[in-house]
Amino acid sequence: MAKLTTKMNAKIRKRSDPVVARRFVTIGVLVSAVMVGVSLFVTVYFDPEKVAQRKFEELATTYYEDYYYDKFMSEIDPELKEKKLEVFEQTGFQPVLLRQLLLYQNGKYASYKGYFERDGFSCDKNKTSAKFYPVAPYGKTDYTVKYEYSCAKE
Repeated sequence: MAKLTTKMNAKIRKRSDPVVARRFVTIGVLVSAVMVGVSLFVTVYFDPEKVAQRKFEELATTYYEDYYYDKFMSEIDPELKEKKLEVFEQTGFQPVLLRQLLLYQNGKYASYKGYFERDGFSCDKNKTSAKFYPVAPYGKTDYTVKYEYSCAKE
């Protein structure tokens, strides 16, 4: 029994050792830093405003690349393509409203509406818009976009 007590006393002494205390502090600081990082990530990534912006940009990209570009190109003469698009490179195409993006292709993207109206946050569907500017060589993915957000927390 005396040996057991001696071993326990040795363990207790080790716990009060400064090296062990430093390890506990280091582990505590690391765990705290990870928790702060995770909380910042969740705040930024799942913030309703940031989610709405990401979804709007996704919708606008899909609209231009999969719908508008093909429709526009089918309506112009291939020989006049460059001249016509050079004009739009400066002025841009007509802005596309959020409302239009939710309704095009027979409402295929209507389910996205929830991203723009949730958690005390909403976007004005008639003022939030994307304006596309084609860029040479005027391919499907050769463009820039100017986004106008009209969203507010309630």
